[in-house]
Amino acid sequence: MKRRFAFAGGSLPLGDKIYIMGILNVTPDSFYDGGRYFDPSDAVKKAVALAAEGADILDVGAVSTRPNASRADEAEELRRLRAVLPAIRREVALPISVDTYRPAAARYCLDAGADIVNDVSGVFDPEMAETVRSYGAGWVVMHAGPPGARTADKLRYPGGVTADVQRFFNAVTQRIADARIPPENVCLDPGFGFAKTNWQNECLLRELPSLSAGASALLVGLSRKRFVAAKAKNRSDGAVLAATVRADLRAVRGGADVLRVHDVAAHFAALSGCSVPPAAHDI
Repeated sequence: MKRRFAFAGGSLPLGDKIYIMGILNVTPDSFYDGGRYFDPSDAVKKAVALAAEGADILDVGAVSTRPNASRADEAEELRRLRAVLPAIRREVALPISVDTYRPAAARYCLDAGADIVNDVSGVFDPEMAETVRSYGAGWVVMHAGPPGARTADKLRYPGGVTADVQRFFNAVTQRIADARIPPENVCLDPGFGFAKTNWQNECLLRELPSLSAGASALLVGLSRKRFVAAKAKNRSDGAVLAATVRADLRAVRGGADVLRVHDVAAHFAALSGCSVPPAAHDI
């Protein structure tokens, strides 16, 4: 049976192309574009622009998850989402993902027309699982390191970071089965930049072909992250973008199905005309 990523509004067949998830942060403090689209009208215009540039999925986030960021409380997150999500849904026909780890925010967004929950908590929350199951939503589940880990300071993975991510994927796969969520409704994310050193991130990217997401899709988020920027020729915007595109093409060769990016047009151009290699889990 052909693999697919299923969600509330439909599904995307996997293996024939790489899907681009365009990032839209409606926050004042996200690490790259925080504050640019905090005004609701600017956020809606950006959503329309991302769709025109070639995005396949739109990922809307109302809480910054960068290391050491101050977390907006649930009431503030919901206020930000209410200010933009209904208008974005009216203007954009793409599947919409909401970047949240809070079940109440997820339910609001799914009621407002979102299709996917992008959960970076790294925790299998039974309430979130029930929310996803009851709405038939897609669910991006990310490896975030040990519980409570947000930075890589003094963090060690005794068996190697890739082995730890694989153990997490295996555990999630079992728990989604127990929760009666179809595996095609889940997209697994190895969590680049979350509780991992630059060296660990590089190891994970190099070893990505050995990582199996089973019947679920594999999402990779490398866009402009610190370890990617460290490989740029300089810290100019163009150099960091070029380094990001190079890293994302490596991820494609490693089996990624979905790329989560800030710069949709550049990735659309890079992927256009590029034959899709067999995913590592299909070889």
